[in-house]
Amino acid sequence: MSELATVHASWILWLNTLLHEVGIPVPVTPTALVLGAHAVHDVGDFTLLVVAIIAGILAGNSVWFAAGRRYGNGVLKFLCRFSLTADTCVSRTENTFGRWGAASLVIGRFIPGVSLIAAPLSGAVGMSWAKFVALTTMGGALYGVVVVGAGVLFRNQISVVMRALEALGWQALGVVLVAVALYIAWRWWRRMVARAPDLARISAYELQKLIADGERPLIVDLRGKTTQQIDPRHIPEAINVSLDAIEHNSGDLPRDRKIVLYCACPNEATAAKAASVLLGRGYAWVRPLTGGLDAWNAALEQAPAPSPLAARVQLSSPPSL
Repeated sequence: MSELATVHASWILWLNTLLHEVGIPVPVTPTALVLGAHAVHDVGDFTLLVVAIIAGILAGNSVWFAAGRRYGNGVLKFLCRFSLTADTCVSRTENTFGRWGAASLVIGRFIPGVSLIAAPLSGAVGMSWAKFVALTTMGGALYGVVVVGAGVLFRNQISVVMRALEALGWQALGVVLVAVALYIAWRWWRRMVARAPDLARISAYELQKLIADGERPLIVDLRGKTTQQIDPRHIPEAINVSLDAIEHNSGDLPRDRKIVLYCACPNEATAAKAASVLLGRGYAWVRPLTGGLDAWNAALEQAPAPSPLAARVQLSSPPSL
């Protein structure tokens, strides 16, 4: 590429990356592949494209990191509710974060849904700006080298596709727009398919009545340690069991009690998934809590008089099974 073309290409790739990182569903990989295919003979062009990706990732992720530091768990729920990833993205990202820790900012870019949530999650748990910038730069560099390098590696195949698009003229723009629309539709369809199962649920008021009637339901907190660190509130006497433990039957729950599950996902996605697993194993009465912990605390705050339940709300982590 000429020097002028390289500068323009870098700005285009930076803008594409920035839009993607702030949550707009415009894919970066196709742009990086095409521009990488034209950078095959020049190390400087290759480097400038990688730097453009790093800069776009840093700018976009810094917005969400700052929001996570200021607003905590609320930002995570907002992102999962309006993004094209599955409603269980909080749970999935938290599992990745719990497994890899701060390194999730480096490897998370290759895991669907994690790259968008990892930045605000890092901010919410109190990561320093210096550490965030360092790890995000490493992750952006790794991603940039991989995708731009793939463009270089498959330059011949990409050139064939580009020549076909050039032959279409203005129709090529329509092809690109249709491709982007199909990509968004596909992501949205995947989200709809992966939505929380349509199961019978229990409201916070119904759970309060169940407890007041002496039913002693077993309340299960499915949130991981990271989410509990951000929001240490929990329902009194809840036990902590992970979705993985339930799926692998390593968190065996008593069958002679009613079971209520809650999580931090939109639409109670993780709680509903865990409920489906337990019901499939023959548990007689299992309910996800509608609205999760937020609904429980809202119900307590709206109570007409001080409730003995409110006095039992603890700020320590719930016991694990």
